Amino acid sequence: MDISASVVALMGSKGCVVEHFYDRLFSQHPELQRHFENLDMRVQASMLTVALASVEAYYSQRFPATEHYLKVLGHRHFHEGVQLDDYPKFQTALVETLEEFFGDEWQPDLARQWSEALELAIKTMQEGYQQTYTL
Repeated sequence: MDISASVVALMGSKGCVVEHFYDRLFSQHPELQRHFENLDMRVQASMLTVALASVEAYYSQRFPATEHYLKVLGHRHFHEGVQLDDYPKFQTALVETLEEFFGDEWQPDLARQWSEALELAIKTMQEGYQQTYTL
């Protein structure tokens, strides 16, 4: 399995992966819950699912529109009070959740692709962090 096929599997999971991710993230880093206090977590789960598809698309294709979206997302995180040192916490919890979800299909190549994709997306988001980007 490659990263593109894994996104198809994630999209078909009906959000259970994302729900497990947030459970893991909040259990490992309860201080991050404050960013989600007034949010509908079902909507947030959908948004994260779309963001993961965008992460894969940017990693695989480097679409300029996806790059712009990630910079806008970084800018929004800045205004929501997300700190730059929160990004690695998010990445670690997400990779651990993906590994659990994919089980035996989580092979070194898939792990490497997700790691590279997330690092690229985070770098791009951080480029937009304190800049002004709009959709």
